[in-house]
Amino acid sequence: MRDCFCTINLDQEEVFRTQVVEKSLSPFFGEEFYFEIPRIFQYLSFYIYDKNVLQRDLRIGKIAIKKEDLSIYSGKETWFILQPVDSNSEVQGKVHLELKLNELITDNGSVCQQLVVQLKECHGLPLINGQNCDPYATVSVVGPSRNDQKKTKVKKKTSNPQFNETFYFEVTRSSSYTKKSQFQVEEEDIEKLEVRIDLWNNGNLVQDLFLGEIKIPVKTLGSDTFQAWYLLQPKDNGNKSGKSEDHGSLRLNINYAEDYVLPSGYYGSLRDLLLKSSEVEPISASAAYILAEVCRDKYDGILPLVRLLLHHHRLVQFVTAVAELELKETQEVNTIFRGNSLTTRCVDEMMKIVGKHYLKVTLKPILDEICENPKPCEIDPLKLKEGDNVEMHKENLRYYVDKVFSTIVQSSISCPTLMCDVLCSLRRLAAERFPTAVVLDYSYRTIIFYRWICRLRLRSCKLKFLNKLPLPAILQKNNLHFLPIESNTEEETGRKPIALHIFVS
Repeated sequence: MRDCFCTINLDQEEVFRTQVVEKSLSPFFGEEFYFEIPRIFQYLSFYIYDKNVLQRDLRIGKIAIKKEDLSIYSGKETWFILQPVDSNSEVQGKVHLELKLNELITDNGSVCQQLVVQLKECHGLPLINGQNCDPYATVSVVGPSRNDQKKTKVKKKTSNPQFNETFYFEVTRSSSYTKKSQFQVEEEDIEKLEVRIDLWNNGNLVQDLFLGEIKIPVKTLGSDTFQAWYLLQPKDNGNKSGKSEDHGSLRLNINYAEDYVLPSGYYGSLRDLLLKSSEVEPISASAAYILAEVCRDKYDGILPLVRLLLHHHRLVQFVTAVAELELKETQEVNTIFRGNSLTTRCVDEMMKIVGKHYLKVTLKPILDEICENPKPCEIDPLKLKEGDNVEMHKENLRYYVDKVFSTIVQSSISCPTLMCDVLCSLRRLAAERFPTAVVLDYSYRTIIFYRWICRLRLRSCKLKFLNKLPLPAILQKNNLHFLPIESNTEEETGRKPIALHIFVS
């Protein structure tokens, strides 16, 4: 058995990691991550680790998806075969080179060609054990019967070394040695030659670590100076065994989109139009309402809209106007704010943005207690074991529900002001629409439990509420104490959480 976790990396920079799933060869992570990518990258990678308390965590395998291939897998649930991890495959960064072929006349009048390679700099080399590396480069001209190699100086503690070193190589023999024309280059020689740049980390007392390589055929060069940035590539190992070891598989559901963003000045008119939406009558004719309704993916439209209105302090007015329109069309008090409407979607995003700290302060202590000192509370007849005390389980369940509920009810003083303003406005509108409804308060409060607090169970790991991922049995107990107040989140939202699922042999 293994204690496994998964990390998500952009190139070799870790951006997220799952919680540890203990004692399993087929761990189910079931975690969802949403993030924007603020920089250029080559690979989106996933690493599976075996947690080791006393030593460094062991990397079991990885998946590396090229940026260009992400669109192929976007929106699909796919099983990926885990690949082995070694130093030769862990490559990132780029090299700035300048190359030129010079034609020289020797002292005896013969003609030869000289290759000039200027290694200017590198950018984005990986960290070694969390620290900048000590890189150097070898510059080689390689052919069937030659391997001329030269070496740069070592640059200390940097991932962006400036080399600015120039190397000279003779790429053809003097034509005086052949019967060919004194002024003709031996094309067959150039056809077989290539320039190879290898980057290494100077290991001092240990073996030097390979950082990547590039290969450029000499035949592609001309007499003009050619300079460019080249992405470092993994080493091409030709001695791999035909039978590869089975490292397992990882199941992913990836949604990837690229947006082309213009300078902010281009969006001034649209921003002003959206901010005036709460003043438009009817609200359904406003720019913000129309934008939210026409987006194919409702989440893509709502999240930036809520952020914009929050930033300019216009969210309360907009939600109030939209909720008023929704309530006019609502005939049953028990269904207010239950659907996946524009009002509830805006409130959902607002709660997630401004209420994270409130949730953590309010519920983390009780959730930690449930996970660290779990009490049996199974009451499903189909899941009860022989000898289980059902009455004791009911008491334990009642204890959990009462404690969670009382904690929430007593936390009003900690609730963010913006949330109080939005919820107060919704309560006022609901009372005006159903002035005689006895169950109004009950129906109204469901927006807090159904649409926000109960989703904590799905996002508790992502929001760092729990110290570790509970064992499956404990998860069942956690599910039960939420059941009395929880609805089907997936049916309400229409969005299925991304699942990471791995089988490790």
